[in-house]
Amino acid sequence: MSFFGNIDFNELTETERYIYDFMTSNSNKIPYMRVREIADESHTSASSVMRFIRKLGYESFTDFRSHYQTSKVELNDLLDGLNILNKDNFPTDLAAKLRQVAVIIRDCENLVFVGIGSSGAICEYAARRFALLGYNTYPMTDPTYPIFAKLRNTSNNVAIMLSVSGATTELLELANGFKNKRDFTTVAITGAAESTLAKMSEHVLSYRVERRTLHRYEDITSQIPSIFLIESLSEAVLQFEEPQPE
Repeated sequence: MSFFGNIDFNELTETERYIYDFMTSNSNKIPYMRVREIADESHTSASSVMRFIRKLGYESFTDFRSHYQTSKVELNDLLDGLNILNKDNFPTDLAAKLRQVAVIIRDCENLVFVGIGSSGAICEYAARRFALLGYNTYPMTDPTYPIFAKLRNTSNNVAIMLSVSGATTELLELANGFKNKRDFTTVAITGAAESTLAKMSEHVLSYRVERRTLHRYEDITSQIPSIFLIESLSEAVLQFEEPQPE
């Protein structure tokens, strides 16, 4: 199950393997058991069970059990994810904004997609997609990369910055750098239309999405809206490239 994802089975002690085997074989019972009951059923001790739970990254048995319950996702919950692309989660003038950014991209010399973490992975995809359309494009996932030195003596560059929160410090520092360069046009793709990143950017493609974290700090928020906007933007660009019927 998902909460065992950070555990290397080969690093478990023999006692921890007993606990692991019991939990994975009795997942339907765990939310209703106490630490002592798990220890008795797995033929271990309560202290061993607690050490194993802390190794999983939980501070208490209550935190572990709560996540154990919410991790049992039903099919209907998965299908609810289709609502992520509901039109109500995007601005009403999205089509106009996409066309506006597409015009800018059509005439640019370099196209840079900027993002960190999960957003960085989407940048890789976005850069590849636009490269297939014939654009000179780069995915920038390292905030220390010397992008300004690389693009020195160039003009008409576009920096598209991806961030769910629009508040990542490293990205905001980069946005400030782009903002102070006359040869860069900045675009934000973000889940926070009123964020600092959005306010620092010349163009904003925003969306609404439920923020989700795992173990408090690990962000597992869906990137589906970002991918949708990237693909919609590439389709808008293609419309300019394809010959129009007479």
